[in-house]
Amino acid sequence: MSNRFDAEDIRKLRKYNSLKHSKMSHKEILEDIRQGAESFMSEFSSCVAEKQAAYDASKKK
Repeated sequence: MSNRFDAEDIRKLRKYNSLKHSKMSHKEILEDIRQGAESFMSEFSSCVAEKQAAYDASKKK
C-alpha cells in the first residue's frame, strides 16, 4: 500500500480480500468484514474527535 491510497492500492486490497475470502463461509466473511469495519470506525472516530478538538481550540482564540 502506498501513502497515496490510489486506485492501484484499492485493486491490491480487492485481490487480497478475494483470495482471503475464497476459503471462508459466508458467515465467516461477514464476521471478518464486521470486525474490519469496527476497527476502521474506531480509528475514524478518534481522528474526527482530534480534528474537532483542534478546531474548537482554534475558535476560542
